[in-house]
Amino acid sequence: MKLRIVFACLLLTCGHAAFAQDGASEFIRLTPKNTTVSAPVIPASTKAAGKKQPLEITADNTLEWLRDNHQYIARGNAIAKQGTTELHGDTLTANYVEGGSAKGMTIDRINADGNVLVLSDGSRATGQQGYYDVKAGYSELTGNNLSLKTQTDTITASDKLTYSASKREMTALGNAKAVRGDDVITANKLIGRFVNDAATGNTKLHELEAVTNVVIKTPTDTLYGDNGVYNAETNKAIINGNVRIERGQNLITGARGEVDLNTNVSRIYGGPAPVTGAPTNSTNDGRVRGVFYPE
Repeated sequence: MKLRIVFACLLLTCGHAAFAQDGASEFIRLTPKNTTVSAPVIPASTKAAGKKQPLEITADNTLEWLRDNHQYIARGNAIAKQGTTELHGDTLTANYVEGGSAKGMTIDRINADGNVLVLSDGSRATGQQGYYDVKAGYSELTGNNLSLKTQTDTITASDKLTYSASKREMTALGNAKAVRGDDVITANKLIGRFVNDAATGNTKLHELEAVTNVVIKTPTDTLYGDNGVYNAETNKAIINGNVRIERGQNLITGARGEVDLNTNVSRIYGGPAPVTGAPTNSTNDGRVRGVFYPE
């Protein structure tokens, strides 16, 4: 039996009578064996408006209400669901503030710990710890096994994954890697920007910005540079700064590079001439260079 509690429009409107309470400690624990939690009634004005969807929290083991701490703690395969978005974890802790238009409780943050999973609009993100800022629409995942998977792309990181719903922007920090088919992009940081997919109704990757130590690997070439931008719509990428392209032993260097991942055609361009009087060498004179080895 899964415990269930519903926060209508992010406002909790249920009364104390639905719970078994220890009044001295202001602590309530609900378990599947001895308690059934019923959803509070959604006010008529909320139903009519239809602007916000209720936030539902369920768990296999216990739901604890720490009134003094303004927290609900769900333990055991806990799930928080609002609309098409779900937050899973071994333990979920929902922080709330009192007050609001319905004089109830407004959930403002949910912390997740252990085997964290976020499902939203056809994407799947995993980590060990995380939190969701309800008001800001901002989520963050940390720990092991950090990944974000869509229908076409897989993005991983070693330090942190974040997502801002208002900006529709994802950030992968630390050994960040994006994989689409046979093509791989790595960098210290990847910033993904998403748009609506009219065909599916889900969000899809529009652009991926790669910051510092950028490497793009295709079946035929490896490109290096300081920074880059990948356009998911055209499947093309541009790299800037200390660019080099390697194909086997062959090497081309320059200031800016372009790669068409549809055709595996790469181009490299020179940069501006050095400032008069500045020291020059083979790496900063603005010219494109290629070294080719005969077979």
